[in-house]
Amino acid sequence: MADMEATAELGPEQLQSARDVIASAGVVVIDGNLGREALEHALDLSGGVRTIFEPVSVPKAAGLKDALDGRVHAVTPNRDELAALTDLPTRTDKQVRTAAGALHRRGIELVWIRLGDRGSLLSSGDGVVEIPAVPTTVEDVTGAGDAMLAAFCHVLLDGGTPEQAARFGHAAAALTIASPHTVRPDLTPQLIKKALS
Repeated sequence: MADMEATAELGPEQLQSARDVIASAGVVVIDGNLGREALEHALDLSGGVRTIFEPVSVPKAAGLKDALDGRVHAVTPNRDELAALTDLPTRTDKQVRTAAGALHRRGIELVWIRLGDRGSLLSSGDGVVEIPAVPTTVEDVTGAGDAMLAAFCHVLLDGGTPEQAARFGHAAAALTIASPHTVRPDLTPQLIKKALS
């Protein structure tokens, strides 16, 4: 259930009650639907925990860009959201790499840029890896981004590398796109591994 009015009501006082849960998590995912004050507080609470920021949209990315720093482990924008986060052009791959570098200079370790049916670029201090999309039949794209990010986090929590996590995320997205369901009911790690083989 998505209730943006309820999300807008979230502030530091509500997040404070989840302090122990956040501090003991393996990964914290924060999205751009949070207001600036709530985002800042969540980032402070998650100190030491791998925190992933999902921008959600260009306007939300633009409104929160100044809060992103070394407290964030990874950012997962598409090309347009990356431009909003950095105030840099992102039309070409070279520009995308330059914009990702701007986020690295803020202390963000990973920048995973989604490029639609072309796949993605995973940028880190070790360089940039281009990860192709997994071929699929499009039934409904709703839910693909959520499945992709969830699968990415699953592999990171399981001790996998960011590149393995991104590849796993692509397969989860491809399987979700091929389903008429927003949340594919049979999506399991085994099914994703099969799609990658």
